[in-house]
Amino acid sequence: MSNLAWRTITALVALPLLFWSIWLSTPFLFVSFVILATLLGLLEYFRLAERLGFAPFTGVGICGLFGVHVLFYTRAIEFLPALLGLLLGVTMVQGVLMERDFKKSLPSHAATLHGVVYVGVLCGFLIGLKRLEPPELGSRFLTFFFVVIMAGDVTAYFVGRAFGRHKLAPLVSPGKTVEGSIGNLVGSLAAAVVVHFGLFPALPLSHALLLAVVMNIIGQLGDLYESLLKRGAGAKDAAAVLPGHGGLLDRLDSLLFNAPVLYYYAQYGLR
Repeated sequence: MSNLAWRTITALVALPLLFWSIWLSTPFLFVSFVILATLLGLLEYFRLAERLGFAPFTGVGICGLFGVHVLFYTRAIEFLPALLGLLLGVTMVQGVLMERDFKKSLPSHAATLHGVVYVGVLCGFLIGLKRLEPPELGSRFLTFFFVVIMAGDVTAYFVGRAFGRHKLAPLVSPGKTVEGSIGNLVGSLAAAVVVHFGLFPALPLSHALLLAVVMNIIGQLGDLYESLLKRGAGAKDAAAVLPGHGGLLDRLDSLLFNAPVLYYYAQYGLR
């Protein structure tokens, strides 16, 4: 079966579940999906680090990830710096007591903390969006978030395959093209218009379009950043969890840096 067929089947199964969880009045199902995705994404990230010979503290990282998600769920993210400081302290103590290969100390400790921030903290903002009040507001923002980003990704895929001629970042991701990047932006803008008129008129159209542009640019940079990490580790995909899509980290890459953007807009930009 072709890669496109697997991508389509995976999307047909996963997307209805995702949007159903977004619009459920209770946050538990969506939060469970986020926790599962970020846990698998963090483990994939640690495996990339291990391919380079590093030894991240997996147990510490997983505990830190769950701690981050608890703060977002309980709307207590003002304690996030304290939690990350505690995580740094635990990593330090474990390293002093257990480290044997001192040449790996710096990269292994850095990989542990970077993984928690890169995967756990950034994805935690999705839980923060789901916990907005009233709950329907969070559902509308999350729908806007996923539709805009996914529409851009789908458009980029087909435009890039049909018209892609000029490489966007050949050293980092040889398959991405300038034409696909432009298609990505156009797809996000079109999706923003549709969501505004069809679901979220309270989000001003000018704001929706500006958010779409910002999120699209950040999403493409996030995608390239994850490609940079994979290329450094000598891996084509972070894993093979999702047929046709690679690993969870491969699906989260364009979402991660956008989650805090939309969260803080929801908090302070929509009046």
